[in-house]
Amino acid sequence: MIRIVTGATMLLLLACGHGGATDAVSAEVPLAGATSLRPGEMSVSRRFRDWSAVCDNGNGCVAYTGGIAAWIRVGMEAGPGAEPTIRLGMWPDGGGALAGPLYLVIDGRRHVTTPGPEDTSSALVPQVDVRAIIAELTAARTISLAAGDQDANLPAGGVSASLLWFDERQGRLDTVTALVRRGGRPASTVPLAPALPFVTVAPAVSQAGFETSLMPMNSDEDRPNAVPSAALEADPGVRQCRENTAFNDYLGKAVTASRLDASTELWGIPCDSGAYNVSYLYFLTGPGGIDAREVRFPDKDGRPIEGADGAAEWLVNPAYDPATRTLTALAKGRGPGDCGVFQTWTWTGRSFALSGEQVMSDCFGMVLDFWPTTFRSR
Repeated sequence: MIRIVTGATMLLLLACGHGGATDAVSAEVPLAGATSLRPGEMSVSRRFRDWSAVCDNGNGCVAYTGGIAAWIRVGMEAGPGAEPTIRLGMWPDGGGALAGPLYLVIDGRRHVTTPGPEDTSSALVPQVDVRAIIAELTAARTISLAAGDQDANLPAGGVSASLLWFDERQGRLDTVTALVRRGGRPASTVPLAPALPFVTVAPAVSQAGFETSLMPMNSDEDRPNAVPSAALEADPGVRQCRENTAFNDYLGKAVTASRLDASTELWGIPCDSGAYNVSYLYFLTGPGGIDAREVRFPDKDGRPIEGADGAAEWLVNPAYDPATRTLTALAKGRGPGDCGVFQTWTWTGRSFALSGEQVMSDCFGMVLDFWPTTFRSR
């Protein structure tokens, strides 16, 4: 069984009842580990009928909705100088590329968009048109996307309430910057964005001797993957992982190892797998894999994330990048990877600190680049 790290996965559960959403809005749901943050610095998600809204710890907010392989999102950063953005996307029928430009259609009126980054099947509403189109969206009866002979209907109920929530949370009500409830108050009355937490990045170190061990398996069979020390293999957690993966020779060899500093190494042991997720247990060791201790990766408040049994949690589809000293984990909600939880931890020289988190609770075809952020740092 795959164990997905982070309390943020509660957001994924919201998708289960999406089709039965009503006119009522949900209560504010703080993400796990965020309770010590001040209001405005706590990531919160809400559901407004058929639209989901998320504001992160920097009070940057995103509202989105979608259908079968199609989606639209409205973003608004905090602060008096911020401007809204509208991005949309649609997966082409049968793969390949969309047949022609992607249009946003509101109550039968087509709006031209500009192509998004390559391989994202997305588009962006030109900035000069965004506020006018937001006014249309908040009063819309129908919303759809169209490209060539392909189209997709999107829900209209909830967009106005979502953006009004942005206005309230970001202190924009009755100001000239508001998305819904505009007024005459100047932009200077809008609060500044909260300061983001600072995460120290440890110096880069040579990976000499670890070049073939950074990824789970090397494509060149003549180059060996990481081989754990006898002491590490004897760890109870490792023994359990070895039992879990004994059915698969590939997983048995898919050990990772990296050098964090002259006296510290990071070892990853595969512990379980599913159709599109592979889970790892991580250890910090001395040189050569000695003196192993399980890594307890922290949440937003620095508290260790643990399993139900109190053991260190596994990371799903992890990868360590020695160039940036970051370890990422992507727990996919389904095979295409268009929903799930993406987290980043940074090695500070003493420990790993959470430095970023994105959560997409609905599988609409949105690529990771555009998932709502629930935690970020500087």
